[in-house]
Order: sequence, then structure tokens, then C-alpha cells
Amino acid sequence: MSEAKGVWQKLSKIDVSAHIEKKAGLSYLSWAWAWGVLMENFPEANYVMLPNEVHADGSMTVHCSLTIGDVTRTMWLPVMDMRNKSIVSPSSTDINKAQMRCLTKCIAMFGLGHYIYAGEDLPASEPEKTYPEWVAEHQGVINTIKLGIANADLLAAAKAWFELDNEVKEALWRAPTKGGCFSVKEREAIRSSEFRDAYYGEKDSDNAH
Repeated sequence: MSEAKGVWQKLSKIDVSAHIEKKAGLSYLSWAWAWGVLMENFPEANYVMLPNEVHADGSMTVHCSLTIGDVTRTMWLPVMDMRNKSIVSPSSTDINKAQMRCLTKCIAMFGLGHYIYAGEDLPASEPEKTYPEWVAEHQGVINTIKLGIANADLLAAAKAWFELDNEVKEALWRAPTKGGCFSVKEREAIRSSEFRDAYYGEKDSDNAH
């Protein structure tokens, strides 16, 4: 049995029903409880908060990577208010809350309470455009991402992805059919730490000069 499968089988079988909390009609787990359970089962686990992604409108997305053994999973989450709307120029408190919620989602990626997020824990509002319209409008960017991943040019693909507005990313990611405009392999690449490192590594290099 692979390490990833063993972790999943152990955490996904834990009953979280007594620890589900609700706020504004949404279900979620306390990060402190989720982390405590994780430590009881995998005390060697550790996480890192990756660089925050600041968008052109001043809103922000936080990113977190969690490692258990040789397996690392990454998750991201917009910094949002109680109405699940992106916050422009979020405070340090807003960012901290989003980071810990993001950590909880990372833990769910390993199995603990994953079913809570089956339809995403923060449902998106109805888009102004249909999915085909979003794809048609951004087909050039989609092609750049696909071609970059296919040719192992993660920098080109990452630039095309990370420089999209949050609204566009969500529209392209949340497709009416499973997988949307990206294949399973492409979605894994976009989620990977190597994908982020390609983009932010060059930005850090530019800033150094």
C-alpha cells in the first residue's frame, strides 16, 4: 500500500460529524480540532504558508502546503468576508483566518472531513457569464497553460494562470462537467508547489534586481 493511500484510509474513516460547526449556512471544521486529530495520527506532519497572492483589485488568495511523510498537498483560498466575498486590502486578522481555514482544507485533502468540501465549502455566486463564454473569452490563456504544462514549461503556464483574476480562475476551474477545460494531469500540475515556485521564483528574482 502506498503511503498516500495509507494516510487517506486512516484519516477519511474518522467521524467528524460531532465537530462540524456552521456559520452563515456553511459547514466547516475548527482548524485547531483538525490539527489536533492530525497530530494524534501523524505527529511528523508539518505545513508551510506559501506567499500570498495579491490580485489587481487588491484582494488576496492565501496558499498552504501540508506534508505527511513523502506526500505534499497544496490548497489555496481567497480571503473573504462573512458573505463569502473577496476582501479588498484585507487586514492581518482576515489573512490569518483565511490561512487557518486553508490549512483545514489541506488536511481534508488527506482525508479528514473531505466530504464536507465535496461541493466546495464556500459555494461560488452565480457567474455573470456561462462556462462556454468564459472559455471562449480566455481560450488563448487556456491554450498557453495547456501547452506550457505539456512542454514542461511551467513558468509560461504559471504566468498565464496566476495573472488571471480570481473570478476568471474560479470560472475556468468550476466547470459544469468534472475536470472542466483542464485534464486531471493539468489540474495536478496547477496545484503543485513546482507550479507556484516557477512563478514566484521569477518574481522574487526580478524584485532582487
